[in-house]
Amino acid sequence: YPERTIIGNGISKWAGAGGWRLGSFAFPKELSWLRETMSSVASETYTSVSAPIQYAAVRAYQGGQTIERYLVHVRRILKTMSDRCHRILRDGGVRVVKPQGAYYMFPVFAGMKREFAKRGIATSEHLCDKLLDEAGVAMLPGNAFERPPDELSARMSLVDFDGASALAKSETLPPDQPLPPEFLKENCAHVLEGMEQIVGWLGGH
Repeated sequence: YPERTIIGNGISKWAGAGGWRLGSFAFPKELSWLRETMSSVASETYTSVSAPIQYAAVRAYQGGQTIERYLVHVRRILKTMSDRCHRILRDGGVRVVKPQGAYYMFPVFAGMKREFAKRGIATSEHLCDKLLDEAGVAMLPGNAFERPPDELSARMSLVDFDGASALAKSETLPPDQPLPPEFLKENCAHVLEGMEQIVGWLGGH
């Protein structure tokens, strides 16, 4: 259905560049009216993207071997990270869908609703506040993404590590092979510790 399909993209997702907020939409000519309307709304909502992000995006969109090599390594790192984090949470009794891309997960803690109720936790926002205060892990409550407040869900971002250092280490390893088990522990320890903190906190409740 190409004549009614809008394609959205952004360098934070496409290039694994967390926080580099520059996106784009490709509209078919049949939806030019909608493109113009969205452009008008956008112009009244924000002004421009910061200069460093614009320069980085220009270089990224030029493509070439350097960018392709970068994408191979960053995707391998994030896939390894998301697979490990998914396994930790799942084994800890948390319902969470295994990510297929990017660097987010959206766990749902509804299976623990009864235990949480005993501690006065009834909403996603309260759950996130408790996890931050007592386990030191920051997440956004699901209701920030239009989920029901009592769903006990949250969005977590798996980017609390030195990306440049991890990328440099990955580039020393064969690109067509999985990263070794110790890679995440050596290069992305904070993220793994955060997952373990969540599971440990849940086990204590």
